[in-house]
Amino acid sequence: MISRNEIEKLKSLLKEIQEQKVITSELLRTAQDRFNHVSHKLTRDGKEIELTEKVLWQEVFLLGSGCQAAGILRQAHPEVFEAYDKQEKLAVELKKFTISELGMDYSAMTLADYVNLTEGIFALLMEEYKAKEA
Repeated sequence: MISRNEIEKLKSLLKEIQEQKVITSELLRTAQDRFNHVSHKLTRDGKEIELTEKVLWQEVFLLGSGCQAAGILRQAHPEVFEAYDKQEKLAVELKKFTISELGMDYSAMTLADYVNLTEGIFALLMEEYKAKEA
């Protein structure tokens, strides 16, 4: 059965993740607004080329944080990547919590999981209502 403490912890984690997403988004937007025109020299296929940060950010979104562009941008804007790292850690914490405390992976919920969650919350509400009436 789901407890009120589990629900409150879940709400707290979700709020913290949402707040971190806002911070991360704002840091990224600020970096892009201020520095998208800045160029960086790098070597690709044995040739030295010059790319703007705008292009490098696009590469990061397409190729992920392990690409060459991410390495360059991580040095130029460490605060953005630190914010993303914190956001990812919170997401991992949420996933562990939902698996261990609610018995389901929120990122891969099935219809059965939704039914079980709904029944658990309904049972909790009924129990709280009965306790209130007593």
